[in-house]
Amino acid sequence: MKRIKIAFLLVFVLLASVPVSGQNANQGPVRHALLGLKPSSKDSQTGPILDQTAWELLYYKPAQIKEFADQLCARIRWDIDVSEEMDAGTRPKDAALDQALRDEFEVFVDFMLRIGQIAEQHTNVRMDRNAQGEWSYSLKPAPEFETKPWTEHVPKAKKKDNVRAYAVCMVNNDYFFCERPLGGGFVPVVLNDDELYVANVAFSLIRNIGLIFENGVLDILKEVYKSDADHFERSFQVCHLYLGALSKAFANNDKIEVQYQPMPKAGAMNASYKAKVLPLEKAITDAVVDCVVTSDSWEVQRDALGNILRRVIYGYSFVETKRGKQATRVSWAEDYMGDGKYGAVHSYGVGGGQFYVK
Repeated sequence: MKRIKIAFLLVFVLLASVPVSGQNANQGPVRHALLGLKPSSKDSQTGPILDQTAWELLYYKPAQIKEFADQLCARIRWDIDVSEEMDAGTRPKDAALDQALRDEFEVFVDFMLRIGQIAEQHTNVRMDRNAQGEWSYSLKPAPEFETKPWTEHVPKAKKKDNVRAYAVCMVNNDYFFCERPLGGGFVPVVLNDDELYVANVAFSLIRNIGLIFENGVLDILKEVYKSDADHFERSFQVCHLYLGALSKAFANNDKIEVQYQPMPKAGAMNASYKAKVLPLEKAITDAVVDCVVTSDSWEVQRDALGNILRRVIYGYSFVETKRGKQATRVSWAEDYMGDGKYGAVHSYGVGGGQFYVK
């Protein structure tokens, strides 16, 4: 067991993947195939394996996660028992088995550190014990829980390529899905079904990470590494806070009072360009049902030397949601080709926030 603790300290300090050699011991419970945590070839790094398999937690239901945690705990407890028996002399020394146990335990701890990082890295909240010994969080500057990383790491989370992932933020002491205006602060927004799907991806993964800790793994870590118990407990507490914030944001999504605005007025360029730019918006997402060009004329953009770069027009695209048509500020451009000529119109930018129209 002393050897296992020494191996852990190196992993804990580096917070990085380690080379793994040797073979898994062939006694004890069979390792669950869900995450493939067994060491790979002698000269390989386990880091990429652990990172990939950590995100695979998303695709499993709570019952499957509990099954995995139960088998993982059984296996790790067997590793610990055998190691302690060899240290105490009650089991014959076996150098190959001893190396395999230490390798396996390093992978186990490294994996637990990794899934804890996934939870902690996507929020600005740090959990610590207060004077009463209760877990509370500090703010910098306000509670915020990201959902965007789930679309980046888990492609299956995207129903549409351009689905936005809103952060969960605290507004008036309650949690909402929010956007960040250029002027600062947070403004609650109503998520459509595709956006809610992305948020549910975040919920599922954080829930499953918490379940692994909850179903015996946290107890083992705190038992073996008493001096580092708060490190693992902090990851577990962050998961709970994250899930609570997401749950409240889901509940509040249907309670936000939508302030409808008038339909943006079409500009002089709308008649000649709407038919050209609408297909461009539909190509970005087939949820677009309409658009309007609000510019009366081209805005010519130049570089610092005064050379023409492009000309731009502005407007809005509209998607149909359960709350009605949602408008998004967009722009289109034609690049300057020289000799007074411009290329074909193309999508240029998105910005300025979203709102609902009557």
